[in-house]
This record gives sequence, structure tokens and C-alpha cells, in this order.
Amino acid sequence: MHFEFEHLGTATPFELPEGVHLLGGGPEDHIRLAGLPSRLLTLRIESHRLLVEATRTFRVQGVSVPAGVARLVLPGEVVGLPEGMSLKVKAPDGDAERQMGTMAVLKHLLTNMEEAPPSRAATLTCLIGADVGRTFALAEASTELGRGKEVAVRLRDIAVSRRHARIRHHEGAFLLEDLDSPNGVYLNGKRVEDAAPLEEGDVIELGRTLLRFQAPMSELPESASAPALEEPPPPVSPSDEGSEEPPRVRWEWWLIGLGATTALVGLLVTYALAA
Repeated sequence: MHFEFEHLGTATPFELPEGVHLLGGGPEDHIRLAGLPSRLLTLRIESHRLLVEATRTFRVQGVSVPAGVARLVLPGEVVGLPEGMSLKVKAPDGDAERQMGTMAVLKHLLTNMEEAPPSRAATLTCLIGADVGRTFALAEASTELGRGKEVAVRLRDIAVSRRHARIRHHEGAFLLEDLDSPNGVYLNGKRVEDAAPLEEGDVIELGRTLLRFQAPMSELPESASAPALEEPPPPVSPSDEGSEEPPRVRWEWWLIGLGATTALVGLLVTYALAA
């Protein structure tokens, strides 16, 4: 990975291989810069992606990063150092290297990431940038993306033009267009020259922002609809309920009546004999 160290207006380019590198002013640092604290920065380079962690608060593109927090630094971003020094990550040359770097970053981001719930409208989810985590719906026939107030998808990225790109919905397809932006629009790491169709999971790169495209949920076919519930048994009417009970009840009352009659006859016979 290519870097550029700058101090007092003088830029010094250098290159680091994949692995873990320490930057600071101590004897154990791999990149020694006089005037810096020992082991100030830890640079982890893996598959064209760079994670920077510091022992004290540092700045990336002017934004503070707390000590001990690993920060993903993209090509073109500048890491601020003490004593007026800075470290810039050089952008790779050519679309092929850019595509490799973009897809390597995405592989890391999408690992163990929960899949977004399906939506009836197409959506864009911000993966990297000031709007990370935000989701934008593409409900209109034409949706413009940029930094200006008049666009539908407004990004807080100074590297994005006011009217940077457009997504058109035409005959069931979504097409990505560049609105002549200076920094260009990239789809899966490749610069968009003409209108490019979008597919599920495609990644759009504008400035320092990465957006993932999610296609709309299609209508469920009839075969996929919920199965019909079994028809419940017909309710038992009060007249039917306990239809077997009346004969049993009538039989018991008949026995009781017979016993009472027998007892009465016995009393009469006893009374007659006694008289």
C-alpha cells in the first residue's frame, strides 16, 4: 500500500506491505519519525484495506478518532499527526486496483452483517461515510444523489458533488448514471461511463461514501402464499350437545319411581296386616 508522509511542506512517498506496522518515534517502531511518541500508530494492512489505531486521539480528514479505536482509512484520506505532520493514503492507480480495494473493504464489512429486511421499494444503505447506517428509499422514477439540498438522497460527504449521480427506474430495471461529477461514480469498483444497470447487492461509490443497492421485493406468487387453514369442525349446537344424556337420565328417574312405588306398596301391606 502506498503512502505519502508530509512535514513542513515536504512530501515523502513510501510503501508498506501487508501486515502490522508500528509508526512513531521510538526505536521499536517500524516507521520511525523523529518528534513523534513511541508506538503512536498501529497500521494493519490486509487485502488493500487499512485499519489505523492510535495510543492517543488522532484525526482523519479533520474528524477526531478516540485512542484505542480502530479506524478504517480509505485511499485519499489524510491522517493527522502531531507537530504538523500528516500521513496520506495514496489512491491506487487504475480501475482494477480500485475495484480490488473496494471489494476487499466490502468483504470485511458484509461479513457477519445482518441481511437487510426485504422492502417493496428499492433501497440504498450507506456502508462507509458520514451517513453510515442510513437507508434511502428509491420510490420515484428518478432519484438524484449528491450533497446539495435539492437532491432526494443527500450525503454529508465533501467529496460528493451537489448533483453527483442519478438512479432511474425504467421498465422494471434500475439504471445508475453519472451527472458529470468531477470525482466520478463507481459501480463495484469500476467507473460508470454510461447508464449501468443495478443488481441486488451492487455497491455504488461516490466520493468517500459506499452505498449498497437492494432491489425491491417482488410480489409473492400464488404458490408461495400462505397455506389455507384447515376448516374448523362445525360448532356443536345446544340441541346436539349431550344428545346421549336424556335416555340415561330418563332411565334413572324410572328406577327411582319404581323404587318409590314398591316402598309405598310395602307400607300399605304392613299396615293392613297390623290392622
